[in-house]
Amino acid sequence: MDFEAELTRRQVLAVGVAALVAQALPLARSAPALAADPSYTDGLLQAYADTLIPGRKVALTESGKPVHPQAVLGSDPRPGAVECDALAIYHDPRIGFDALAPPFLADLALNARGDFLSQDLAGRTATCMRGLDFANPLRILWEAAAAVPFVAIAATKTGTTMMGYPGAAPHGYRDFSYRRKLARERTRHGSLS
Repeated sequence: MDFEAELTRRQVLAVGVAALVAQALPLARSAPALAADPSYTDGLLQAYADTLIPGRKVALTESGKPVHPQAVLGSDPRPGAVECDALAIYHDPRIGFDALAPPFLADLALNARGDFLSQDLAGRTATCMRGLDFANPLRILWEAAAAVPFVAIAATKTGTTMMGYPGAAPHGYRDFSYRRKLARERTRHGSLS
């Protein structure tokens, strides 16, 4: 069986996040939920993604979807998770994060000790540190939410170009070849160093 033909990188990443979400579902069912306007909750998810993988200020994502005006702080000049469509992955039915979103966002609001969208990067980072602390009984919800921004970076053209994967970098890697020896030096016992 040719696994490369069967599964794309995006599908493999999506399966991993979906498994993490499934693991958190029993806890999410028993946790309190946040009931709020969808544009506000989407802004919170985008702000969380921007805290984990910051990026430049943008009005639209890679796919042309709107970005909440307070979500991206612009603390990095390169594209971040929000620009790479993290929100679309949060809402992808194959991932199933929508079932975790209300209790995760309720715990986010509790740990934020104020409006998360209005906080600066230091405040948002402190909130995330409290939420991801091992003492937090809802930590698995935070971990599932944290997996999404990393998938967004790894699964989109903007993200892979920014990371410089061979062939996806702005000018490619013309001199790259697996036929080249990576090391010529040898240890005293004759192994490659």
